[in-house]
Amino acid sequence: MGTGNHGGFGNTAGSDVRYRKGVPVPITPKTLEMSLNPLEYASAISQKYKIHLKGSGQKVIIKYDPDLPMGIYGKTYKKTPNVIYVGPNAFASESELATTIAHELNHARSYLKGRRAPEKTARKSEKALKSYIGGKR
Repeated sequence: MGTGNHGGFGNTAGSDVRYRKGVPVPITPKTLEMSLNPLEYASAISQKYKIHLKGSGQKVIIKYDPDLPMGIYGKTYKKTPNVIYVGPNAFASESELATTIAHELNHARSYLKGRRAPEKTARKSEKALKSYIGGKR
């Protein structure tokens, strides 16, 4: 996930339009299975927004952590950089989940490259996707 057109970012699944200025992305209908299985829902949302769960040639996976404290939407750890943990707060909305995954993926990719994972760059990815989802770009 980035702010460029890498791997089709900006082309929401089912759309060949990169920029949707003035047209917010429609919400995905949440099935019973998605409601009961947070990882299935997270996977569907990642696919919808073409958030490529890869970094430095490695697969990045999402795990649900129901114990993440209030106010913490997701977490990525330097010792396990190819795992993104998302908590209950991330599931407040589709947009929140997508932007949390994008934010944490930025951290994961930094750690996989052996770098620090600054908030500033992760927030750029998050804000770019949020702007796209809202029809502002």
